[in-house]
Order: sequence, then C-alpha cells, then structure tokens
Amino acid sequence: MRLLILLCCLCIGACSSVPVLPEKTPSYKVSPPHDTNLGEFIASSLQQHAGETGVLPLMSGVDAYIARLAIVKGATKSIDMQYYIYRNDDTGKLLLWQLIDAADRGVRVRILLDDLTTKNQDENLLLLARHPNIDVRLFNPAFERRFRGWAMIADFGRLNNRMHNKSLTVDNQISIVGGRNIGNEYFSNNDDVDFGDFDLLSVGKAVDEISEQFDQYWNAPIAVEIAELSDPKFDQLAITSATEAVELQKEAFKNNPYLEKLKMSELLAAIQNQSLGWYWGDAQVIYDPPEKVLGEQQEHWLLSDLSSFLSQAKQQVVIVSPYFVPTSSGTDELVRAARSGIDITVITNSLAATDVLAVHSGYQRYRERLLRGGVKIFEVKADAEDKPSGWKGSSKTSLHAKTFIIDSQSIFVGSFNFDPRSAYINTEMGVIFDAQDLASELQQGVMASLNKTAYEVKLVDDELVWLDKATGQYKYAEPSAGFWRKFMADLLSLLPIESQL
Repeated sequence: MRLLILLCCLCIGACSSVPVLPEKTPSYKVSPPHDTNLGEFIASSLQQHAGETGVLPLMSGVDAYIARLAIVKGATKSIDMQYYIYRNDDTGKLLLWQLIDAADRGVRVRILLDDLTTKNQDENLLLLARHPNIDVRLFNPAFERRFRGWAMIADFGRLNNRMHNKSLTVDNQISIVGGRNIGNEYFSNNDDVDFGDFDLLSVGKAVDEISEQFDQYWNAPIAVEIAELSDPKFDQLAITSATEAVELQKEAFKNNPYLEKLKMSELLAAIQNQSLGWYWGDAQVIYDPPEKVLGEQQEHWLLSDLSSFLSQAKQQVVIVSPYFVPTSSGTDELVRAARSGIDITVITNSLAATDVLAVHSGYQRYRERLLRGGVKIFEVKADAEDKPSGWKGSSKTSLHAKTFIIDSQSIFVGSFNFDPRSAYINTEMGVIFDAQDLASELQQGVMASLNKTAYEVKLVDDELVWLDKATGQYKYAEPSAGFWRKFMADLLSLLPIESQL
C-alpha cells in the first residue's frame, strides 16, 4: 500500500511539473489619450492638481459596480483587468459583455486572473481569448488542468501562493483599486451574503503606477497564456453554440431586477450631472513583486512599505481587516504602540459574520492579550435576520474591506489583510493616500457606524464580553454564533495552521 501511494505521488508530481513554455510576447501600458470624453472630463481637474492623485471612495456595492461599467464603456485604447476571483455570475457576465464590446470597437483588453478559482472555466477563457483584441493570462497556474486538486497536493509549495491583487485600469487614465473581486456578493447582488467592501476610483499620478504594477505581473514568466494551458481547438459548431448562448443570456438579462438597482446608483446620478467630488492628494502605489509567489525578492515585499506607513502614526491607527490574525509578534507591536499612547482600534468580523472560520480561530487566541494591552476591538455583527446556523458559510452581512487609517491624515486601501497569508504567501497591492479631508471623513464615518454595525469587545472582571452599543446590552458568548460554529472555531484554533491563515 505504501509503495502504491508513493507511485501515485510520483505520477502526480510528474504531471504537475512545469513544462518548458514558449516565450510570451510582452505588452505594456499605453499613453493616456486626451482627445476622448474621459480625457476631456478630467483634464481641467488634472491641470489644477498637477502631480497629484484624485480619488472617489466607492463604498456601496452598486456604486462600485457602476464605476466599473462606466470606465469600461468609456475605454478607447486599453483595458487592464487583474483579479483574484472572477465569478461566472450575473455581475461577472455583464462586465464581461462590456469588455467584449470594448474589444469589438478596437480597445486592447488584457485579462489577468489568478488561477485558483478558474476551475472549469478553461473553455470559456479560451473562447474569449480567440478575440483578436483580447488576451487572457492565468497567474501561477496549475499545469495539470484536469486533476486540479491532485495538482495542488503535488505542487503545494508553489500553488499555495496566489495573486490576491485587484485592479481595473482604463486607457492608463482611470483605475479602480481596493478589496472587491468580481462577483455578485461584492456588488449587492447576492441573497446569501453581502460583503461590505471599499475601493478607490483614481485619476492622476497613481494611475500610471498601477499600470506599471500590472505590466510587471502581465509580463512575469509565471503569468501564462490560457492557450498554453488548455487545448485551444474549437470547431465552428462549438463557437456558434457559445455565441448563441451568450445572446440568449443577454436577452434574458434585460429583465434582471439588478438592472433596476443599478439605475438607483448615487454615483450614476453624479456622473450624469457631472458632479463628481474628487479628493486630491499625494498617493503611493505599493505592491508585492510577482516573484513573491516563488519566495523571491523579499526586500521588495509590500509588508515593508505597509509597516513603514503604520509606523508613522503619532496619535491614532484604525485597522479595518475582515481577516485579522496579528500573530504573536504583531500583537506585541500593537500592544507596544497602544502603551506608548497611540489609540489603536481594530475592526474585524465576528465569529457569526466571518466567512472563513479558520481565520477567526487564528484571531481569537489574541483577543485578550490585545485588550489587556490597550487595543480597542470591534467585531462586525451578523445580519440579524440571517444568522449562520452551522459551521459553514457566513451571515448575509460580512466585512470584506481592507483599510488602514493613521492620524486622520492618511489611508491605505487595497487587497492586504492583516494576516500571515497576505504578509508572506499571497501577492497584494494597494494605494496609500495622503489627504486629511478624506481620511478624517472616512475615520469619522467608520467610527460612527460601529454603534449600529459592530460589538465592542471588552474585558469585564477578566471576562471577555461583547457590548452592543445600539442596545447597551452585554453578551457573554460569541454573539449570534451557534454551538457548532463555536465548536469548530475552538477546534481549529488547536491546529498548527496559523502560517497559512
């Protein structure tokens, strides 16, 4: 039996070895056009704020989706799209149709997806890449396409490292960066879960830096053309059938109730009235090098830049992270900062609200130590009407934004969670933005919302309690979490898996 297992592992390893791939044709960012509707729309503002970056915060899911549709519809030269997750659901399809329309009118479309969640999508991606103006690459892919689970086991050291970056850039002129992937749950179109998330729509200096980041990932050896991973041969019948299916989906989508929700978008009204209120300031785009997935170039990892950013705080730090696993050394640093007089506030998901129990199990062991050290902790409530009943899944409402604010002066918005996976395993990116008006407004809004949306976790007589400020009531066990959910979180906390969280 042992010999059989060994032979199976050797066969799997042989199947998952990296083949010799032909060299890719590199491509790069375009020069921003100025004689377009978008160029003319932002030209005067850019002239008034030369060398600066303008941002619009995208807080609601509907506004965040409208922003993506709007900039893709306005594209004239290029679209660069980079995501960890791209779901084949309503929001994924509608955006994809807009990308195809852009390609049909001559826009170059580059699509870079992390390969972890593309299972069963090879045929669709291959069909998409047949378009002369669309290129599709998968980052750090499994070279064994049929048996993806086995490939992960055989090549775990490589395939465990994922591209978590999220960006959408049009004409090297306007870009969206933040915490949202592409899927219904990120854009208020899911009955099961609604992720509270945060993006920045950006123009100005930072956009070129975001495009530079994309080029590095796009041209990295580990980003592989979809046609090099799967058989690209289609007969005309298959192509015709796929085209007809898309047309039927488009026709059916005309009656989708989500379209009515999109029409109510506040951002859409602001675009139509040309009343967008940009925040202007200095911005720095920070990101991991693509070589991080191979354990290389550690001196250039994002963690160093982000640590420098947080160390600049003199009065306050607000950490918003859905997956918060500070580790022992990170806990020591937060406690040290709190005891030095800096007001440290952490906002994360409660056990009932989280969609990843293992992460909560890694976080809960540090709560008392943080509280005793003077760190304030708030945990986002689960939806009162949709409490999780088991140990799987999450509540309807779940925090997904990744935002850090220091001294009501500067913010970081991006894909980085405060956990070991973001720090050491996955690649991440984000924008540091220095603008007191936005940072102060954002911090005040976040803190004010906590009375309704979160519990304050406290120590009372050495006992961990959850204060619901909306009602003034204390809860003496994980709020709204059932027995099995608590049991599984406690069980997982005993496992030596923190480095993977």
